[in-house]
Amino acid sequence: MDVIQEQFKLYKRRWAFLFGLFVLQFCAGISFASYGQINWFYVEFFKSTPATVDWITNARNISAIVITFPLAFLIFKDKIGLKGLVLVIAGSSTIGLLFVTLSLIDRSLIPLIVLGQIFCGLSETVAVGAPSTFAVLWFPENQVGTAIALNVVGLYVGNEVGYALPSYLVTPSNHTLKHNGMLNSEALAAGQRQLRYMYGAFLAISVTVTCLFVVFLTDKPPTPPTYAQGLKNNKVKLERCAKEFFKETKQLFSIPSYGLICIIIGFIFQLELIENMMMSEIIADLHIANNIEPSTLSGYIMCTFGVGAIIGLTSGGKVVDRFKRYKLMAVCGSTAHLLAVLGLAISAIYKNTRGLYACNALFGFLTGFTVVVLFEMATQLTYPIDETLVNNWMTGIQTLIALLMGILARVMFQHWKSIGVLAFQCACVLMCLLMLTLVSSRNRRLEVGDEKMTEEKPQDAETPLLSSH
Repeated sequence: MDVIQEQFKLYKRRWAFLFGLFVLQFCAGISFASYGQINWFYVEFFKSTPATVDWITNARNISAIVITFPLAFLIFKDKIGLKGLVLVIAGSSTIGLLFVTLSLIDRSLIPLIVLGQIFCGLSETVAVGAPSTFAVLWFPENQVGTAIALNVVGLYVGNEVGYALPSYLVTPSNHTLKHNGMLNSEALAAGQRQLRYMYGAFLAISVTVTCLFVVFLTDKPPTPPTYAQGLKNNKVKLERCAKEFFKETKQLFSIPSYGLICIIIGFIFQLELIENMMMSEIIADLHIANNIEPSTLSGYIMCTFGVGAIIGLTSGGKVVDRFKRYKLMAVCGSTAHLLAVLGLAISAIYKNTRGLYACNALFGFLTGFTVVVLFEMATQLTYPIDETLVNNWMTGIQTLIALLMGILARVMFQHWKSIGVLAFQCACVLMCLLMLTLVSSRNRRLEVGDEKMTEEKPQDAETPLLSSH
């Protein structure tokens, strides 16, 4: 009698691939965070308005509307795998950074920087769903949360640099360079040059990582890391028609909890978008800054968000790997999230700078922690539907919500100034908490038992998946 024995292996190269994705997320974080804090510089440089400059940040969300449906269809037809997704991420990030760098050659090129942000948004649209897809393909169940967290940490490390570095580069050290609140031509030229060098350096990094992925990355490891993934790999894949695509998509969205998670992640992720675009203007509007540029103070405050998010992501990954009570963790995290946002609003109204630092750090920590839990919940609830398809639709919904929230935040500021924006943030977190209570706590992937896994050894790196005895 033949006994089929499943063999699992963990490849050390998965850490190198994870680092490459970390770098791409870092570049995405840079392109996201480096505009809102120096909104005033771009207003003067491009001779534009704050609302127009908002589109430099918010234009990245347009990509979700364009790419979600065709990308989901390609994934369903098995025309694009993990490597294809990563190359889309890397290639569009590189093109976007190229356009952003070129836009700083002349003041008339604001359409070019917006176009560059659309390409960067395409990269981020795909990249948001890539961490959990990559993690379940290459990592065992007890490392999936950590892999997701380390991947997304790159985004927040990039945010840290994006919040602080541009403000440092373009803010004149000598305040006499400013006349009637405006930068003189010499200061504008200096800031233009420094930003061009900064984006050029990140462009070179993105090009290097893209080339390495083209050469070395594969769609999946030769041997799966888990029993659950092995079952999926062994499943016979037949050519499927468009009708089946719509049927499976309908099946995916017939899971109410999945739709709720998509919306919740959209709100949680994009609360940072609002802060990124509006924090410096809130500080100026409420006269919080004393003897310091609002953009500089805003950069410092947003850095505490990034530090908190990094700690939340890394610790959240470890907690998720150890304890599998996803819904309980998400509800607790969102409750604390609401308290942090309320504290942020109160601190801003009462001009309490220390409170802004502390609440923003807590806000970032809880954002990072909750996002890791929600990503894992989405893959658990939708198993055995392809994780890439799951995450692609989730990302499209999330970034569409971001586009609408970015527009609405500007409308709130124009009509009700800072109070309107802060109240809007609190309402969004409260809505997330209420929706989380309706999400299912079932863990489908964990219902499939995994056997003991071993690290890859050089001599048996290509051991086949199945062996007969």
